[in-house]
Amino acid sequence: MSRRIRDRLTYANVIATLALFVALGGSSYAALKLPRDSVGSAQIRSGAVASGEVKDRSLQLRDISKTARAGLAGKQGPTGPQGLAGQPGAPAARFFAAVSAAGQLLRGNATSGGSVGGVGSYNVGFAQDVSSCVYTATLGSTDRSDVPPGRITVSGIGGKVAVKTFDAAGSPADLPFHLIVAC
Repeated sequence: MSRRIRDRLTYANVIATLALFVALGGSSYAALKLPRDSVGSAQIRSGAVASGEVKDRSLQLRDISKTARAGLAGKQGPTGPQGLAGQPGAPAARFFAAVSAAGQLLRGNATSGGSVGGVGSYNVGFAQDVSSCVYTATLGSTDRSDVPPGRITVSGIGGKVAVKTFDAAGSPADLPFHLIVAC
């Protein structure tokens, strides 16, 4: 058997077999030694990738150029008929007031209010009972003057809003404030 092989060994057979091993070994080497993601757009010739080489539904909108995306858009159609108007919602802040340190109503739609006899104690009333509403207040003036640091509390009392103001140390103090009532 070794004699039959030797008889068929020619220079051409040896070179062809060697070339086959080099060719197969080279592509195997490239497949095994190239790092992941090492082939990018710089290594691909223009026009080398056609739609047949791209997996269906694998491209995303971000993969397509802005120019190509603009070409995909059709012409705008005519404006459709106007829809029915919805019912207007109720305003969130229905009532508000700006009150001076002396208890005077300066702005807003409060109908009654002012100091109620103690330092830093105020009651503010509106055209309706606001006991089921939400109240919030902040220390603040309406004349751009500085208001000293302090605290403020709000609570409901007989359909009105009771406001108490305190200085930074926590002692009752007459301070101006803004009040918002949301119903």
